[in-house]
Amino acid sequence: MLVCEPVEMSLDAISVSLPEDDAPAWDGVTVWELGAWVVRDHRIFESMVADNTGIDPATVDQSKVSAEWLEVQYTNAFRAFDGVLDNPTVGSEKIEIDVTVAESFDVLGLFGVRGVSVSVTFYNAAGQKVGERNLSLGGRIVSGWMEWFTVQPTPRRDKAFFYNIPVSARRAVVELQGGALRLGEVFLGRSFYVGEAQPRTAGRAVTASRYEVNDFGRTIWTKRPTRREMTYIVEADRLAFESIEPRMGDLAGSLVVTVGAFNIPSTIQFGILGTIDWAEDGPDEYLYSFSIKGLS
Repeated sequence: MLVCEPVEMSLDAISVSLPEDDAPAWDGVTVWELGAWVVRDHRIFESMVADNTGIDPATVDQSKVSAEWLEVQYTNAFRAFDGVLDNPTVGSEKIEIDVTVAESFDVLGLFGVRGVSVSVTFYNAAGQKVGERNLSLGGRIVSGWMEWFTVQPTPRRDKAFFYNIPVSARRAVVELQGGALRLGEVFLGRSFYVGEAQPRTAGRAVTASRYEVNDFGRTIWTKRPTRREMTYIVEADRLAFESIEPRMGDLAGSLVVTVGAFNIPSTIQFGILGTIDWAEDGPDEYLYSFSIKGLS
């Protein structure tokens, strides 16, 4: 199986076809009142003081108690780059995203997707096209009234993963089409081999919902989010493990993508690399496990 580490993406090198009209754009002349929302550097900020003028939200230290501006979230157009799968970019009919990076990448993943189809075109640093991929996300596409009754929908998928991308690629143009579109997260990364996933690999859903019984015997249910986790049991040979162990240790706590099998979407997961257990040291192979949390 593979683990994919993220390639740094600068928001300044990303363009999205959706308007950033979540709030007025910040400027240094307007007097912003307490509670006012503004857009600055693809993020939404809330004014925490009255008569707020001349203070750039992008320069405010968010850790200080008396911060003049509080970062609320990314704009809708750029939520697919905030690292939070449940905070998607939404649109209708078509969303186009253009990402340029300085480093090489060999995988591209779209997670938390709702749409009919996605196409990706790759370009090198000189702007030359070096590859193109297309994928159906399911649903039903009709071109006439009669097709509405005869065209059968295909099963929907909530992720699209592209691999074996040309090593020269430095830019990806993603086009998502359909009706009500959603895109939870865009991931660009580099993959490396971590061993063979074992049959005991398993996932689980951990709910934070609570059931309580009050003093009158009434059951009260409080709905809270559910977190999904996957634990992989992996076997690697001794020589490979000597390079795998430090690399996995460096990535612990980072957002990654794990790939059990390219042709089985359920084995491709996005989340935080959690606990790594170095369990069993054999003479020729090493058996270990790791978890990924908050995954797709």
